[in-house]
Amino acid sequence: MMEFWDNTQDHKDDILNFIHGQKQHYFEGTTHYWIGLNDNIPYAFILSDILKSEQDLPDIYREYLSPSGHTISLDFAIGNRDFLGKGLGSKTLCAFMDFYQNHIDPLADTFCIDPDENNPRAKHVYEKAGFEKVGKYSPTEGAFVGKVSSLMIKKLKVAS
Repeated sequence: MMEFWDNTQDHKDDILNFIHGQKQHYFEGTTHYWIGLNDNIPYAFILSDILKSEQDLPDIYREYLSPSGHTISLDFAIGNRDFLGKGLGSKTLCAFMDFYQNHIDPLADTFCIDPDENNPRAKHVYEKAGFEKVGKYSPTEGAFVGKVSSLMIKKLKVAS
């Protein structure tokens, strides 16, 4: 997980600020952190954030912002080795997106995720969860400068 994750102190501090209900400063300061549990054992870590057109986003992201609802950026990892290779990744992502739309934001209709181009395992899991690769980009700031990421999108229907 550490190979493809932002392990900077700023990110760690942001997680602690979130946990303690303090002001966040990382990214836009609006990231939410989620823990996936299986029989009360933590196994997955998910980050979510609403993307807005007024943010400083890579051009490729702007092409896929929801025209009528909300676009939610996700980061995802199974961090507990005991749960790797058990088929939980795509199931967890699908369940999380349904949960998010049904209980957090009913206008969330576009989800995006951006695995490292050199992480075929993640891309495979995201494809199984219904994400489609729409292109590649290189971050210009943050922990992943100099890396190439795949942008993957999944559209959901908004409940009427």
